[in-house]
Amino acid sequence: MIGRNIIAGYYRLKTEASIPNQGRFRYFDAMISKAVSLITDEQKLQFQERGYCVVPGLFSQTEIQEIEDFFEDFKIRGGKVFDRGAGYTEIDPSKEQLRAMHPHRHDSRAVGWVTNPNVAAVLEELLEKPALVAQTMYYFKPPGGKGQGMHQDNFYLVSQPATCIAAWTAIDTADLDNGCLWVVPGSHRGNILCPSEEQKERWMDYGDSHISKFPREQKPEPVIVQRGETMFFGGNLIHGSGPNRTKDRYRRTFIGHYIDEASDHVARFYHPVLNMQGETVNNVAVYEGGGPCGDGWGGGVH
Repeated sequence: MIGRNIIAGYYRLKTEASIPNQGRFRYFDAMISKAVSLITDEQKLQFQERGYCVVPGLFSQTEIQEIEDFFEDFKIRGGKVFDRGAGYTEIDPSKEQLRAMHPHRHDSRAVGWVTNPNVAAVLEELLEKPALVAQTMYYFKPPGGKGQGMHQDNFYLVSQPATCIAAWTAIDTADLDNGCLWVVPGSHRGNILCPSEEQKERWMDYGDSHISKFPREQKPEPVIVQRGETMFFGGNLIHGSGPNRTKDRYRRTFIGHYIDEASDHVARFYHPVLNMQGETVNNVAVYEGGGPCGDGWGGGVH
């Protein structure tokens, strides 16, 4: 596992003896050479040109199994941490997204996963700055689970001056049958599309899309992500997902939303913001309006 320990950047050496199976050394307090990159030039080019890329091997298979096992327990004992402040059994997945919100605020193990040093290193290469943690989510998406309307993440986070970025790690292989993501390649170069009553969005709309006028000149395409792989995509990329049409397969996903360390502000729902050592930072303000969708929009739950 030598390659997994050669991490670009500045990380704190810290023993997490109280966290089982996380590994004793989660962070590094040393400046380590960037001789080994965890992301290829081709993946970086794809991110720049198409708005997303998929990187394998950032989590070990042992870690992926730990995440899966943790959330199978968390859905029972985690309490009312799902949409609308509901519990796991109170959500009808055919009508609402079945997802745990901000699990890192409830258990330090989730902090360890969202600040994974390998993910941090890739984020720093893509952002060209160290990342900050704004959100964690865990989607269960059981058989029959609904899809998600086309949207852009930074409509909700309102990170400025730079957009946010997602790290979307597949706990189950995500494909066409169980509801993988669909993306509009290149749409990350465009602006946030604000809601309007002029024309309703019709492409993959489950009643939860903020996009009123879909860019018809761009064709969405599916992204297949294998178990354990991490998909990175920018906050302006238009994306959504299909329904889980299977009878016996979940499409579980651990997701982190991040902003870069030079961000001025992010919407209130995403505070407190953490650095990649799991510490709260105080230099990112709460968004107060005046962004791409006007003063009346202060960001939202996503």
